[in-house]
Amino acid sequence: MNWFTFVCLSIVFLITPFQWGLYYEPDIRLWELLIFALFILNVIWYWVKEPEVLIKNKLYFLVLLLPFMYLITVPFALNQEGNWNTIFRFSTYAFFFLLLIWTKESPRVNRLYPYVFHVLGAAFLLFAVANLFGLIRLDMFMVGCEPTRSCGPVRYPNTFGAIMGAYWFYIFAIFIRRKTFRRLDVLLIILLAGYGAILLHTYSRGSYIFFAGTFALAFLLLIKQWKKFILFSVSALVLFLVAFNLLTFDQHKGIRLIPDSLITRISEISLSTQNAVTRFDFYKEALAMSKESPLIGFGGDSWTIYYPKYANRLFGLNQVHNGYLDFLIEIGWIGIAVYALFFGLMVFLIFKSGKALKHRIGVILALTMLFGHGMVDYDFSYGTYWLLIFWLIAVGVGVRPFAKENIVYR
Repeated sequence: MNWFTFVCLSIVFLITPFQWGLYYEPDIRLWELLIFALFILNVIWYWVKEPEVLIKNKLYFLVLLLPFMYLITVPFALNQEGNWNTIFRFSTYAFFFLLLIWTKESPRVNRLYPYVFHVLGAAFLLFAVANLFGLIRLDMFMVGCEPTRSCGPVRYPNTFGAIMGAYWFYIFAIFIRRKTFRRLDVLLIILLAGYGAILLHTYSRGSYIFFAGTFALAFLLLIKQWKKFILFSVSALVLFLVAFNLLTFDQHKGIRLIPDSLITRISEISLSTQNAVTRFDFYKEALAMSKESPLIGFGGDSWTIYYPKYANRLFGLNQVHNGYLDFLIEIGWIGIAVYALFFGLMVFLIFKSGKALKHRIGVILALTMLFGHGMVDYDFSYGTYWLLIFWLIAVGVGVRPFAKENIVYR
């Protein structure tokens, strides 16, 4: 059962990002049914054959509180259809996570989780490069996805920039903690350069900001290797600037260490830009809305019902552009507290796990990048974003040895 479930979860993880990152409801429907069926099948299997797996991992059932916070808003949700869609979505994410936890009880399967994570990262990178050179063309995309920016399969440069940053930090932490160089590390260096270059090519100012913040956290977590950290950081910076130049050579008509387009984009980071002003207007309206139901919110997808002026905007323009304010207006302060406590507990379990320190730090940094950027965009509206988050947590948390001989079969 472990191998069958692992293969199914890996297929979902590797294929679904290329369906708009599971942003739209029609794209996620089939996968919701598949994961639900797989979840029921696993519950029955473990209940009959290996109940110890369910018992010793009972703490992870707290993930079911995430969809439950939307469920309690059903009697007064402004958008019943949208709320139920959100309930089904978060139930799917929760089931996906529990299946990952149960399946990793097999040591051989557990060892494969990071590799599957890297395979998806490499696929993201290949997609972005192919799109950059015109081998893949995006017919439809989110606002801001222009030919000069890498949007990835999620078709939104800002969210894709955060994802690339998460992958970069995961590999970065592994290299800093490496004691010996292996031949396979050449591939990881290529990925590191590629992730950094594509992150730069998203021209996402929010991703740049949270990359810098996560980088500061990386220094604190890896301060014991500060000399190696500085040396490798400078080398990595030069590496992905060179890669960025090579990927954008035609756009810049030559090679400069820091192209003018990048300098211009970084110089535009300001709270006074039109983009920032517009987002602050969104935030003010979201806070005003939340005051009318501060504790439990208005249910899922209630933003456009409360503010009809945003209802007919497509491709991301109908979003709050802040995942946490989205939670505030949908499930209130109680819901946000539940989410914060759950993910805080997961971070604690990652730190306390018996995994190699390089993997724990890599997971924490990647999660910091993902959760941080969710503060300034609608990343949490993408199913792919949540699958990445839960896969990373599954990689980071520990597991008790799978003693098959101690299992009592019924």
